[in-house]
Amino acid sequence: MLMIVLLVLFFGVLALIVVRRRAIGRLSSLATLLAALIALIWMQNQGFLPGGQVSAPPGAATVPGR
Repeated sequence: MLMIVLLVLFFGVLALIVVRRRAIGRLSSLATLLAALIALIWMQNQGFLPGGQVSAPPGAATVPGR
């Protein structure tokens, strides 16, 4: 869901860049930020970035019942 919202915002900003010729610097900065967020989320979903399930180091104390 977050990915869809970010993609819609990204393409909306790209459309604003094409339609409006003012504030291109700010809009391109926003588009770059959105593209970076989309790329990071995509790379984490594909397994290229660490995150999600973190395993305990060997020899760590375990809690009974879990």
